[in-house]
Amino acid sequence: MWGKRIAVLVVSLLLTGLTASVAHAGTGVVPASTSWVSADRGWVLGLDTLCQTAKCPQLVRTLDGGSSWTRVKTPALSVPESDRLRVLFVNDPAGMVTDGEQLFVTSNGGTRWEPSGVKGTVGALGFDASGFLAVIYDGTSSRLFHRELWFGSWQPVPGIEVKGRAFGDIAPGHVSLARVGEENRYWTRSPSGWMEEPAPCTDVSATRLGTVGTDRYALCSFDPGFGNMTKELRKSEGGPFRTISVPPREGITTGFAISPEAALVAATGRDWSFVHRGPGEKWDTLLTLGGPPFEDLAFSDARHAALVRGGPGQEFAEVYRTDDAGLNWKLLKI
Repeated sequence: MWGKRIAVLVVSLLLTGLTASVAHAGTGVVPASTSWVSADRGWVLGLDTLCQTAKCPQLVRTLDGGSSWTRVKTPALSVPESDRLRVLFVNDPAGMVTDGEQLFVTSNGGTRWEPSGVKGTVGALGFDASGFLAVIYDGTSSRLFHRELWFGSWQPVPGIEVKGRAFGDIAPGHVSLARVGEENRYWTRSPSGWMEEPAPCTDVSATRLGTVGTDRYALCSFDPGFGNMTKELRKSEGGPFRTISVPPREGITTGFAISPEAALVAATGRDWSFVHRGPGEKWDTLLTLGGPPFEDLAFSDARHAALVRGGPGQEFAEVYRTDDAGLNWKLLKI
């Protein structure tokens, strides 16, 4: 079985044009999550294999595109049983980490971490021009919380709330909260504040959001089957959303990212994971690997994006990045 998996992996690498990284960092950290703010500057949060208990979350950062990594002070996170460790940085000094129950923020690149003080299950993380954003479920409702980048405390955003535990997604300028099959609500931010608008996706759809300039995008995923689902890419230029492209049905959606160069959709199904690239009349599937799903798919600029494959306790725990908007991918040594 293992030999067969290796053979399949080798074939998939050849088919996708994947190239191995020449970096040899050797931090001893097993990746769980990644976040990048530029082509050169990124973070990886994972488990420290050098820790005696093997249950120590550790954050590392790179300033040279992944050729070398440095350990960063990491707050007292727990190893989640059902969730996963996550990291998201807005810029070099400002970022967040969570284990699904605790949420910490730094405004100085990790020198000091501040707990959120909000009790609940941490869902979607994001940011906009005004600060950090997080969806937190308190056992009764799912609400959007906000904190300034450099100071202050977390506060609920008035009106952005749904009853029950909701799946949320956040992109600059807009937020979605949904309980699939029951309720799907959507808000946008303007200089005058947050305003609810018609949701870009139906109640039976999972919603992923993206922003390019002043244009807002939504990837609506619905009608799941055995390892596949229908996906529609929709766009708003200030008015109602309209479908502009249909990505491949292959795979259950696990990620969405968009830049002026391309739209990328991560999906998994039938023991394979994919990154589909568009938009346009034709989509290409330029990364196909066997094994666990792709998470944290995101652009740091128009051409550079990264993702995590799997994580601690899974068959693979790896970070991949692209320097040409998803045409080619390489494995980074952490």
